[in-house]
Amino acid sequence: MGSMNRRALLRAVFVCSAALLAAVDGVMGQQQRETGDDGGLAATARILVRSDPTSVFAAFTDAGRMSQFWFTRRDSGLVPGESVRWFLGSGADAASFKVDVIEVVAPERIVIDWADFDGTRTRVTWTMEGTADGDTLLTVTETGFAGTRDEIVAKALNSTGGFNQVILAAKALIEHGVSINVVADHP
Repeated sequence: MGSMNRRALLRAVFVCSAALLAAVDGVMGQQQRETGDDGGLAATARILVRSDPTSVFAAFTDAGRMSQFWFTRRDSGLVPGESVRWFLGSGADAASFKVDVIEVVAPERIVIDWADFDGTRTRVTWTMEGTADGDTLLTVTETGFAGTRDEIVAKALNSTGGFNQVILAAKALIEHGVSINVVADHP
């Protein structure tokens, strides 16, 4: 194939690719405007924890345990249908936010809803899957982001980064008894 034909072919591929991306963006944008759908984008973080699912589950459901590596909690547990408050710090004047408990299935799954920074309610799901070796594959997924396509992508990436820190801190506490502060305002 001559160099002129290659250029024409590459130009055609580029034009088709650009048209396809524009069509996908247009459909996703229209879908978001009509339904508020996030286009299926989710923030996901996953790690292998060298402990059984019950211990990993307890790290997130027990207020005292979770307070050692993430948000401070003053509740007596996560009960489906109830709302609790999680705090940035442990002081009496610590800022807090509302968490709605949707589902708690020991020791496999926790589902909550909470507000994103812009007030949009998102859903966070933790799953604890036991392995053949007795360890746990811990996965955290957040869905329901709102905004433009670029805003949704930015929110999903930001959330993924945050949840990667959280699961690493949980792993350190569960496996080694080491408390790592991953929330800047957390004491």
